[in-house]
Amino acid sequence: MRQSKYLNMILTVNAFLLAGLLWTQVVGGPSFVPEAMAQKRSFGPQVPNVPNAGQQRADIAKSIQKLNESVQAMKRLLESGRIQVQVTNLDEIPTN
Repeated sequence: MRQSKYLNMILTVNAFLLAGLLWTQVVGGPSFVPEAMAQKRSFGPQVPNVPNAGQQRADIAKSIQKLNESVQAMKRLLESGRIQVQVTNLDEIPTN
């Protein structure tokens, strides 16, 4: 008997809390945090400390393209035979 009263009390408290949460979501009342704390809204010129994801992606794509061109140039150079690789101390290399 005592356990069912405790369960009913807990379920009632949960129901009230859920109703309050639903009320704030539906009505759109004041939230606990009105805007993001990490980044404030800015409608003017770009804020210097806020990263520009689009520009970062463009920079990364350019860097990858330059790296790819460099690797292709080295590959062409090696395939042309103008560079030769020789191992002179082959007997000193451990063969684990």
